[in-house]
Amino acid sequence: MFLIPTGTDRDGGHRPLFVPLLVVATVLCFLLTDSRPRSPAEVADRIQILSRYAISYKYFEWWQPITYQFLHGGWFHLLSNMFFLAAFGVVLESRLGRFGFLAIYLAGGAAAGIAQAWIGHWLDPAQGFAPAIGASGATSALLGAAFALYPRANVRGIAIPQFLPAQVSIQWMMAFAVALDVVRTIVDWSGAANSGIATLAHLGGIVFGFLIGLALLASGLLVRDDADALFLLKQWRRRREMRLAMESAGLAGTSGVIAGRVRSGADSKETEAQLVLRRTIAAAHRERDYTLAAQLYVKLLKELPTATLPSEIHLDVSNELARSGQHALAAQGYRLFLERFRTHPMIDDARLMLATIELRRLGDAKAAAKTLEGLEGRPLDNDRAAIAASLRADCATGGATGGATGGATGGATGGAA
Repeated sequence: MFLIPTGTDRDGGHRPLFVPLLVVATVLCFLLTDSRPRSPAEVADRIQILSRYAISYKYFEWWQPITYQFLHGGWFHLLSNMFFLAAFGVVLESRLGRFGFLAIYLAGGAAAGIAQAWIGHWLDPAQGFAPAIGASGATSALLGAAFALYPRANVRGIAIPQFLPAQVSIQWMMAFAVALDVVRTIVDWSGAANSGIATLAHLGGIVFGFLIGLALLASGLLVRDDADALFLLKQWRRRREMRLAMESAGLAGTSGVIAGRVRSGADSKETEAQLVLRRTIAAAHRERDYTLAAQLYVKLLKELPTATLPSEIHLDVSNELARSGQHALAAQGYRLFLERFRTHPMIDDARLMLATIELRRLGDAKAAAKTLEGLEGRPLDNDRAAIAASLRADCATGGATGGATGGATGGATGGAA
């Protein structure tokens, strides 16, 4: 399946300015320089335009890193680049600002063109005469920047040949684009084939955009969040440090069993290993790595089935277990939360979540009905009262009828991102 990108799930409601202007300018340049059919005179004019405004090593002029971006070799070449420009330009113009976006687009295209001309000449001096044209380098820079800022984004588009709406992760798109261009580069420059594609411009643009995105985040010029590439890198390093700390404390091994079992008669005490495990869960939660925190809490429960965490951590971990489909463990977490934090502001939401899981995920209507008894006499708002009434009705019939858990899920998210 091939995807024609049309946008991302991070576009928001921003109305771009330079994205449509660049599309119009590029299309106009194409129409002015690529009229068909061509007479011999038009072909000569075309060659002259390419020699002057395309980018090449042998005939380089200072304006070529910009002008080559507005020339294209055909309608398919033009349209594919414009789709990429629109898909990634909207979200980047919103995040970088209008002139910031324009700067990274033109500078990325310039860097990509120079990479194609200079590295291409270095690989094969004969290629120094070959002109490069197109906005592929600039749009590749947009892809690289979007990946740095939103590495967990999804790219929406039209699937070909099905012509149906579809989406893929930007990680998959980045991996596919890099792998394809690396293979094409190796094949082209080995002499085995000639794709006619400026693959070095693609790769140069991606690298440029990604590095610029990281630089803007690291310098503080762009506001950081918990979804950018630097955060994910920090999270990965922190996770690695945590695992090393666990190993040194005897918490990890090939068997996956936590060391330091609680001895008989010492129910009220925890081993040093278990205390280290608690501290590691807290550290993972501080880094908003709820997946790791939940995994570690499951290990702690195997040792201490009644173990609770600080209220916000405990609630976030229980929510993560529910989100990941570990319903029995999530129910255990919510039950412990209800027993330990009876006056917590989120107690009603946690009770609704527990009842929902018991009824609609575990099929235990009796347990759900007992959980709902704790809501008797509680002042619930309209949404929560409606959810509770729906759950009671299902419990009365003993059914585990589908139903969304949206209201309860949303209410019990606590500090989860």
